[in-house]
Amino acid sequence: MLRRLLGLPVLLLSLLLTLAGCDGVVTPQHEGEPLVTLEGQMNPTPDARIDGQVRLALVWYPQWMAAEDTGGTQEGPLEIVTEDVVYQGSFPANYRFHIYRPPPAEALAPLGEGLQGKGAFGVLLAYQDGNGNAKLDIIARNGTAADRVIGSSLLGEARSNFALVYTDTAQPANTGLKSGFNIIQAVDGESGTVVPLNTRLPISLTQGGPIFDALVCEAGWLTFLFIDVCGLDGGEVFEPAPLAMQGRVALEDTKAVVELTVSSENVPLQDATVKLAGRTIPYDVAREAYVLEEEDSALLTAGGGFELVAEAGGKSVRHTFQVPGGFDITTPAAGEPVDASQPLELRWTASRGTTGYYVGFSSSSAGGSTLAEEGALSQTFDAAGAEGEGVVRVEARAVPMDIDAYVTVALVRERTFTFAP
Repeated sequence: MLRRLLGLPVLLLSLLLTLAGCDGVVTPQHEGEPLVTLEGQMNPTPDARIDGQVRLALVWYPQWMAAEDTGGTQEGPLEIVTEDVVYQGSFPANYRFHIYRPPPAEALAPLGEGLQGKGAFGVLLAYQDGNGNAKLDIIARNGTAADRVIGSSLLGEARSNFALVYTDTAQPANTGLKSGFNIIQAVDGESGTVVPLNTRLPISLTQGGPIFDALVCEAGWLTFLFIDVCGLDGGEVFEPAPLAMQGRVALEDTKAVVELTVSSENVPLQDATVKLAGRTIPYDVAREAYVLEEEDSALLTAGGGFELVAEAGGKSVRHTFQVPGGFDITTPAAGEPVDASQPLELRWTASRGTTGYYVGFSSSSAGGSTLAEEGALSQTFDAAGAEGEGVVRVEARAVPMDIDAYVTVALVRERTFTFAP
């Protein structure tokens, strides 16, 4: 459901190519108590030299999960809320950003993906005020940048990608979204999960560049990669890969589950030859991907390696991957009832070669999932209201950073249990 929310920098072109046009810049009215306070730390990257003042702004876009038949993902209004706090001197620096009001009505769009009502998508930006007017300025389609964006809650390491989602209506419980403000954290290049509002949001301060300034481009975020807008040079970002593959390869107990896309210079291909461990993966027109689901498969083994090859138009990309090592779920114990009035503790053993764990539980009346903290081998969930049969799931993931083969490899374990009446 949240698959279209967030992505890593190497996957920017897989996000929506045109976000929102820009409508206004406001400074929050500091009256009463803030509705939400975002907190975190700004920390320069090793190659960044931060001279002068750094300010923060929250940018509201029409919702990226908007229903496609409403025009919600096309050009539209946008609001920038600036914060009057200035950070200067030594870094890292802790920050607090107060939000005193919801996004304006014009920044809300009808929601898609089975959601209700309207919503908006917010990104926290760090910038340097180039024209000294104490606000982050929109870049006109035919203009140039007045300020320099040097950091974003959306652009960083995989585990440091966050965004703010606002919805004006209560949402289905299984989405994790509540009416009002929500924080979404990237799980990988394909999906995101709801995390508590007091989650600290790290912002990496960089030298900036077109990919950052484009977040306030009137023409939309990634439009500059294809046409000349906002004075931004798309050639400074990256060249499209001649041939690239993206997706997921998972061993779920003994079942192989594969879903991959192949593109040539960012153009999706349906006629590529894709092989996993020598097996040809067919193209599924309905899912617009190369898909394989095979029970009791011998293609993948826990801790074992495999080769993935894609060929098209005389070009090829070939990579060797490794499935994370075997592990076990230790809590809850098999066959033991779980008291739903108490927090549900999920524990598991370590998996070798894993870069992170995505964990969760589900029942007919409750559920939740999240990306576990780095190095953690346990996670606690609120199981209030859960009843009957439940399932816990731990997904050990290995996520590479190759732009031409961004494929998440996972080993999945599940355990069924019951909630005590």
